[in-house]
Amino acid sequence: MLKRVNRCPLGQWHMLDKIAYDYVTEIRKHGANVAKVKYELAERAKKFTDEEREKLRGLIQKWLENIK
Repeated sequence: MLKRVNRCPLGQWHMLDKIAYDYVTEIRKHGANVAKVKYELAERAKKFTDEEREKLRGLIQKWLENIK
């Protein structure tokens, strides 16, 4: 039996980190429809738990600071 090991440093938050990175890069593009991108993220986040939403907010802040 194969045993899978999650080697990602973020572990279970990897998906949220990818969502946050994609969101920040999308709103930073020249000519981006920021309102549309924010609305799409809000619709997607409705499925998340409160803990996941808090973590996503923190990850978005991290990427906003790191991507200039």
